[in-house]
Amino acid sequence: MKKGLYKIYALQLFIIIFFVSILITSKVLTNKMLIALILVLYAFITRKIISRTHQSSIYKKDITKYMTIFAILYVVLYYVIGIYVGYYVSAYKFGIHTIINYIIPSILIIITSEIIRNEFLSEKTNASRINTLIFTVLVDLVMYVNIYNIFNLNEFLEAIGYIFFASIVSNILFNYISEEFGIVPNIIYRIITTIYLYIIPFTPDVYIYFKSVCRMLYPLLIYIVLKSVYEKDKKVITVHNRKLKAASTIISIVIMAIVAMLISCKFTYGMLVIGSGSMTGTLDKGDAIIYKNSKDIKDIKKGDIILYSTNTKIIVHRVVKIEDINDEIRLYTKGDNNIQQDSGYVTRKTFKGKVKLKIAKIGQPTIWINEFFERVKRG
Repeated sequence: MKKGLYKIYALQLFIIIFFVSILITSKVLTNKMLIALILVLYAFITRKIISRTHQSSIYKKDITKYMTIFAILYVVLYYVIGIYVGYYVSAYKFGIHTIINYIIPSILIIITSEIIRNEFLSEKTNASRINTLIFTVLVDLVMYVNIYNIFNLNEFLEAIGYIFFASIVSNILFNYISEEFGIVPNIIYRIITTIYLYIIPFTPDVYIYFKSVCRMLYPLLIYIVLKSVYEKDKKVITVHNRKLKAASTIISIVIMAIVAMLISCKFTYGMLVIGSGSMTGTLDKGDAIIYKNSKDIKDIKKGDIILYSTNTKIIVHRVVKIEDINDEIRLYTKGDNNIQQDSGYVTRKTFKGKVKLKIAKIGQPTIWINEFFERVKRG
């Protein structure tokens, strides 16, 4: 092993252990400025110890331009979605406090982590790539994971999707760009896709799971595009295989986008997992249903399976009786596996939609996870 590799691996191991220990034992690094100062110091040490000369790619300017466009497009598309789902007032009010406590630390974290990334990847070995990925994902986890209660199922799933998986995909892209084209494209992209949150006074009301999938899909799409256009060692493949590969990639992305839209339940169609046995025989526990979001309660007929909301949850039961009282439609429901009819009735206010399709057992992992967290909660 080269002497330079020993230095890189030692530095990588140290910073990984440091951030893992912080993640496990303390919440002190939720302060962004403190994280920034630690990374500034570590970037300085890394540059001094490794001190590699990095070759500049002839495509650096092109990649910088494209990553700038990709970043702006990401923000624009995000706010365009808000036209459909609505907006809410941002938690951050732009001013001196936000600049000092969020914007400046975020910029420092981005720049220093990219410097460290670039130094770690200087030898271009698989071990360095993996260690660099672990380090950069840990930085994201340390900054954001403590805002979640990981013993709560919903918050745990949000943290896994929105931070962990999204960070892995994003940092695979950033590793590739840093190694091939330098740190500038990554810095510009990350600053644009981070700082807007602290400047724009309103935020799209996008469902967290939809946002999580988008945070995974978008970097993946950029990675595929850049690899296909700028890959140095292009393999000779037939036109048929090239089209087949492109088609399979597009289909995969479309499927993931559709699933994200269904899970978000913010669009015309939504998806839910059956979590009780009240409809067993028709809809079993662990089955997933596709339903149509609607307020057209007048179109519902006796025998339809509908969704309606209570104070605490969404119920999926069958309509057994319909009344029209003073021009108010009232739906009376019952679970197919229940002896008694549901108490009360469903009105347009509580009506959520009509079940269109069942997918058997696909939601079973969700049930297992939920039951695990219930056992943890009970001690």
